[in-house]
Amino acid sequence: MARALNQAGHALRDQIRRIEPYDTGLLLSVLMLMGVGTVMVYSATIHSDTLSSAGIGTSTLKRHLAHVALGLVFLVVGMMVPYRRWRAMVYPILGGVLGLLVLVLAFGTTAGNARRWLALPGFNIQPAEMAKLAFVLFLAYSLAKKGPAIERFTVAILPHTLVCTLFIILCLSQPDFGTSVVLVLLMFTMLFVAGTRLAYISLFGCLGIFLAFQAIANNSMRLQRVMTWLDPWGHRMDGGYQMVSSQIALGSGGLGGQSLGFGGQTLTGYLPEGETDFILSVVGEQLGFMGVLMVVVLFGMILLRGIAAALHANDDFGRFLAFGITLLISLQAAINMMVAVTLIPTKGLTLPFVSYGGSSMLVCSFAIGILLSITRDIRIGRVRVLQDVVSPAPVGPEPQEAAA
Repeated sequence: MARALNQAGHALRDQIRRIEPYDTGLLLSVLMLMGVGTVMVYSATIHSDTLSSAGIGTSTLKRHLAHVALGLVFLVVGMMVPYRRWRAMVYPILGGVLGLLVLVLAFGTTAGNARRWLALPGFNIQPAEMAKLAFVLFLAYSLAKKGPAIERFTVAILPHTLVCTLFIILCLSQPDFGTSVVLVLLMFTMLFVAGTRLAYISLFGCLGIFLAFQAIANNSMRLQRVMTWLDPWGHRMDGGYQMVSSQIALGSGGLGGQSLGFGGQTLTGYLPEGETDFILSVVGEQLGFMGVLMVVVLFGMILLRGIAAALHANDDFGRFLAFGITLLISLQAAINMMVAVTLIPTKGLTLPFVSYGGSSMLVCSFAIGILLSITRDIRIGRVRVLQDVVSPAPVGPEPQEAAA
């Protein structure tokens, strides 16, 4: 009997040693996306315009490598800080991001008919990217705090809609319609997962769709974008130019692509924003369907590992935070990919970890770091359970023995 118990103890200790401190699959997926993004950003910037101006392509690569390096620092910080500490900082973070969004309206840098960036010495920041993660933190904290009361209308809908509306007003003033859509989808999905009545979500969902139609109909730029999306080839020399070029790039890549550094749309510079919003089109042209499939599989791995973390988290805050971060990354990736294949109108959202863009890289990396912190907490819990099995706590004497 003693020998069997000793063998069981050794087996449990082996299991403890095999438990990894972090989710390796999640971490490797992110690192691989960063690697693919670095190669494709450089490949997307080597075309006739950059070749005729020495250093432009390499300067973009250097900036992107700086973004990746800083993103890895943010990832490690998010990973090392216990995620529960962020509960005490939710409202300061929320207030700080709202303040930055207000500063953008007053002092922001304008580019492409939009004012979305704050110019700082050496780099620009885009507060709208921070707003997404700040809103996820707020929702996770609020939903975990409310618990079963989330079934009530005044508890579930009113406070979260108020904060979301404030963010949307500031984002639409830039204008940034894509971020506004992401915020709304985040809120309703997380409310549904938390247990809010479907009737409330449906009611406000219909109201949100109506307001979105009004925002499009009453804005000539958004309306023109939708009309162009419905018939991009009819507007291929103006508003539909990006969508048509994206379709040509994806279609010409075939199964295996035209090889890195090659491709008619990339080499000629006919594909605008190839290193940012339409990086997937560059992947499709140069690496083909297999390259696009690789990117989709890596994001699928992030989705699966994130959902697993949400299901096994040790508290409600961790569950909602893991789900919100996973939803944020996956939702933005899905929207970017649908834009690239012209399933939806252009939104101006980057492909996380792949596209060129400092603010997106830092925020997404930090978010994944927090998600890895949650997975670490899950694994620590498993180790403690197994340790208790191997070395159970000493039990005091029976009452009658103590009396004796």
